[in-house]
Amino acid sequence: MARLALGIDGGGSKCDALVVAEDGTVVGRGRGGPTHVYYDPPEVISASYVEAITQALAGVERAEVWSAGYLPEGAQREAIGARNRHVRHIRASEVDTGFASAQEGWGMIVLAGTGSFVHGRSPDGQDRHFGGLGPILNDYGSAYEIGLLGLRAAFASDWTAARRTSLAEAMSRALGVADRKAVFHLVYVKGLGRRQIAALAEVVNEEAERGDAVALSCIQRAADELAEVARDVIGELQMARLSFPVIAIGSVARNCRLWWERVCARIAEVAPDMRPVVPVLSPAAGAALIALREMGVAWTEGILCRLGETQGARQ
Repeated sequence: MARLALGIDGGGSKCDALVVAEDGTVVGRGRGGPTHVYYDPPEVISASYVEAITQALAGVERAEVWSAGYLPEGAQREAIGARNRHVRHIRASEVDTGFASAQEGWGMIVLAGTGSFVHGRSPDGQDRHFGGLGPILNDYGSAYEIGLLGLRAAFASDWTAARRTSLAEAMSRALGVADRKAVFHLVYVKGLGRRQIAALAEVVNEEAERGDAVALSCIQRAADELAEVARDVIGELQMARLSFPVIAIGSVARNCRLWWERVCARIAEVAPDMRPVVPVLSPAAGAALIALREMGVAWTEGILCRLGETQGARQ
């Protein structure tokens, strides 16, 4: 019976799953919807996991499947065990899969996607986790915060010459409406949701990359807020004089160059020997590595290369 590793990464906007053979080759992948317990009902979360897992395991019948990641009880676990599959599950958090994706055992995770958090782990195994409590309480520096800052900037664009920004038009286009009056209607009447606002972070980043000063200020303000959280973690763990990786996880951290450079620069002010790391492997691939390790498979250079080459572009 073949042995396969199944890596699962559920988040605020999507759920990814990768099936990996013992030699590191990805043989299946799937994507489902959101899995956030604060914003989605249980049936939606379950369906997201089932969709991702079913897609990834399509065509896999008799096999020993070792899965890793966060996975609630219920239909999603049954989806793994269907079709004569023998299943073993290893519970792994976003922090665990983040460190694994970078092949690091300690340091700092800076996660910024729809939401955000910072997690530090010292060489002696002490952990500090700040953030991750949603947009109202503290998703500092997240896509949601960037999108919200961009919306606010768009509506202040006519106030003064200094506030003039291309976001005034770009936000309307991105939301598929004619003007800011229609955007106002979306926000207050239709109820623009957390994920819809977070998706606008990409618009803010594009305008910042094109040279819009106000959009750049939105990116920098968001980056400064999460960098401040990271500096708090460094202080708590007394890591300022250490050399450690700062690992980018999430769509903003991995894909927004201006944001990431600003965060790293601010962290380096207090920890000059920090090492910025944008992992080649996705969190789902990191989860698969955890499963492979539990199977007794060493993370050789060949396995890591094959995993990186075959994981696909969707990360």
